[in-house]
Amino acid sequence: MIEFREVSKLYPGSRSAAVKDLSFEVPDGEICVLVGPSGCGKTTSMRMINRLIEPSSGEILIDGEPNTSMSGTELRRKIGYAIQQIGLFPHRTIAGNIATVPQLLGWSKERIRKRVDELLEMVGLDPGDYRDRYPSELSGGQQQRVGVARAMAADPPIMLMDEPFGTVDPITRERLQDEFLKIQQEIRKTIVFVTHDIDEAIKMGDRIAIMEQGGVLAQYDTPENILTSPASDFVASFVGEDRILKRLSLSRVSEMELESAEGAGKDLPRIKGDPTVRDALSQLVGAGVEAAVVERAGERKLLTLRAIEETLGNRRGRT
Repeated sequence: MIEFREVSKLYPGSRSAAVKDLSFEVPDGEICVLVGPSGCGKTTSMRMINRLIEPSSGEILIDGEPNTSMSGTELRRKIGYAIQQIGLFPHRTIAGNIATVPQLLGWSKERIRKRVDELLEMVGLDPGDYRDRYPSELSGGQQQRVGVARAMAADPPIMLMDEPFGTVDPITRERLQDEFLKIQQEIRKTIVFVTHDIDEAIKMGDRIAIMEQGGVLAQYDTPENILTSPASDFVASFVGEDRILKRLSLSRVSEMELESAEGAGKDLPRIKGDPTVRDALSQLVGAGVEAAVVERAGERKLLTLRAIEETLGNRRGRT
């Protein structure tokens, strides 16, 4: 668990704080997303966790112990760090990049080799094809995957991610988000994730910290509670007027109670896989129909606009 206790940061020569009296907890195994406008202290807050930036006051606890209980270097070796700029070493192979921290920790060559191959497979890159390549031989999306793999190399309990998918195109970005969420279901790391994109925050976060100018915490809650009960006009404005549609992105069609599509008209459009309810609604609207057949895992279910309305009603009733 990570805990901020009235943490503030005032940079030398500045009259106003970059972060002011920040207090919140990130439970073990959850993704906490820091989101807000430019200059609100998101990255400063995250970088104080691994002491790349030292707070001016307050303290940050990791599993109940101050993060100052060990040297900054020792602390950073125990925390994975993935950034937007990726920062791969251009003259090292992909395997060499991923092995950076394990080598510093004195792992054996065999242990490092197995870990590199395991991580490459985990992020969807075939070890035989990619371990001996250099960063310049990879696309931007592939480099982002290597950056995430490197952050996980020493199996750290905590990962810090500063807009790790921010430099790739929207399609690749969505794919990387989906892949990382699948990985997180298995590894259950405690993750602090910085983004300026509220849609990414809603998708990625178990909890969201919305910050405003001056490094003040405007609201800290689950995505659903932020969408249904914004704590202030600032939060409501930042989240956007399409909060109802954003709520639909929190559910997948597989989570809905749908009737069998047996006997449904053959002319109804087909929706394959397990999209979010929001994406499924977009397909219905785009096709100009009120129903579609969802095909997944050998089953055929009937999705209707009425069922989506009921889903919204149920979510409203639970909050």
